[in-house]
Amino acid sequence: MGVFGIFCLTKSICYRLRLKDIFICFIVLVASSTAAASPWARADNELFVISRADYFKADLGPVNTINGIVDSRFERLMSNTYVEYGLTDNITIGGKALYGTSWLTRGRDTETASGFSEVEAYIQHQAFRSSTHAGAVRLAAARPANFSSGARPELQSNGVDMDVSALYGRNMITTPVKIFTTTEIGYRKRFGGAADHIRMDATIGFEPSDRFLVLFDFFSTISMQNENIGGADFDIVKIQPSLLWRATKRWAFQAGMTEEVASRNISTGRTYFFGLWSRF
Repeated sequence: MGVFGIFCLTKSICYRLRLKDIFICFIVLVASSTAAASPWARADNELFVISRADYFKADLGPVNTINGIVDSRFERLMSNTYVEYGLTDNITIGGKALYGTSWLTRGRDTETASGFSEVEAYIQHQAFRSSTHAGAVRLAAARPANFSSGARPELQSNGVDMDVSALYGRNMITTPVKIFTTTEIGYRKRFGGAADHIRMDATIGFEPSDRFLVLFDFFSTISMQNENIGGADFDIVKIQPSLLWRATKRWAFQAGMTEEVASRNISTGRTYFFGLWSRF
């Protein structure tokens, strides 16, 4: 069936489920995976920061212009900062900010924009935790932007987003190597013209030694198709392999790529990134 076929089949099934049943659909899809957001709360007063540099490119295909039909593409060079802070042992707060410069090219014409393409803040509660698994709930508010601030054209929004999600993580193996998985499912309400989303994110982590961590992330966005006229309506599936090297207990370096493997109403692209993880 292939990745796109599985994506379309899963999407059609999810549309037929009530919201309380969507989690079952998600587990079927990503039963052995982990999300970028962690269900394990930060310790009281612990600060964790990921700083990333991203380069993204997507071929948008041919478009009609006054000079005829020309090829178009979208590129973005972006700074991506993510923060977690342990307010207590059970409450974690944080957020992310994406700032960059974008180039939208149509033939010989290029439109450039710079600015924040998304800002988000969240609060997360540790629902349960043991030596083998953990669960959490998260509430987030986000402010996406339009292309004038450097956002991708198909993703632009003119409103504020609210996102509620549930997270679960499990240590599958701890010796002689460590393997863990986490999953996250969320519903994003978009108060602008764009359609609401169901998010399904997951990751599996393999830690062969104290120095190295191999991550494989999966990200899926499914539209509820309730957009206003002219609002954004898209589905997309991404996979993200990466390698983390812990230089010290406080500092670690990450390199990887994000491949958009299936989509609807949006051109797929690829991101290369390099990140610095720090803990205080």
